[in-house]
Amino acid sequence: MISIFNSAQKEKAEFILNHPFARLSNLRLHEIQDLAVVMSYYSCKITGNAYTFVEVESLLKDGITSKRRYEDANILICIYEVLISNMEFIHKEKKQVIIDGCTLLGMCHAVHEREVFNVNILRELLQKQQLYIDPLERAVFLHCNIAQLQPFINVGSHLARMVENLVLMNADIIPVYSSKDADILNYRKGLINFYETGNYSLYADYFLNKQIERIKEIE
Repeated sequence: MISIFNSAQKEKAEFILNHPFARLSNLRLHEIQDLAVVMSYYSCKITGNAYTFVEVESLLKDGITSKRRYEDANILICIYEVLISNMEFIHKEKKQVIIDGCTLLGMCHAVHEREVFNVNILRELLQKQQLYIDPLERAVFLHCNIAQLQPFINVGSHLARMVENLVLMNADIIPVYSSKDADILNYRKGLINFYETGNYSLYADYFLNKQIERIKEIE
């Protein structure tokens, strides 16, 4: 097993896992819904979706579409529905969503994607994830590798982020993302560095630091 975090990152992970402000179970239902809106906007902004955040809120909360491409609205709605259904299930039922091939295929079908590639490699990734006891390490492992593998055409990066979210939520951790241009640039740099070198460190720093920033802001 390849260790994902270095010693400094392991200290950050321990801080996050033990901090009450990181707990998903502490959120109220309307906060869960707001979080799903933010996560949908973030995931789509990374891939060039033209909707502004205000337009995304109007679309997902009030059903008001903007004069944008139909495809942009459709992918936002589909991602939101997948996220909110899983978030509310975990939050209300206090149960985990199993992350396996069937779950991933179901998530991709929800966003109208039916072609599956690299199935054997995907199976190996899903088996290897079990070696990582720390859910934060597991989240980074799955995110980076699924994003690189692109097992489902056109939705690979969205799927990678949704899986990362599920791992965190299963561990009662609030997924944290930023739609700031500088943060998205750091996200991309971390991911590209993994693609080129196989090193998780740059993405792991971004991932952990965003969690800690949110906790510090609340404190």
